[in-house]
Amino acid sequence: MQTLNITVPQENINQIAENVETRLFDRLTKFLTDNAPKRYLSADEVCDRFGITKPTLHDWRRRGILRSYKLGSRVYYRFDEIENAMIIND
Repeated sequence: MQTLNITVPQENINQIAENVETRLFDRLTKFLTDNAPKRYLSADEVCDRFGITKPTLHDWRRRGILRSYKLGSRVYYRFDEIENAMIIND
């Protein structure tokens, strides 16, 4: 077995460490983003996930308990706002 010694300047080692750190951070961020719960839910998803009916959802929207967000012709609701409404109106 042979041994090979390589001398690397400290600034190169620091640069390599920064590159590794950046790549790890980017991959971790992507992993967490891809596996995070959806931030916006459709009306059907809200009703299924939180056990409410569409008339209840519509009533909450009309009364200002929930705010809806339109994307084209589709209506979505923010997950965190739904959770807060469920806690407040429980």
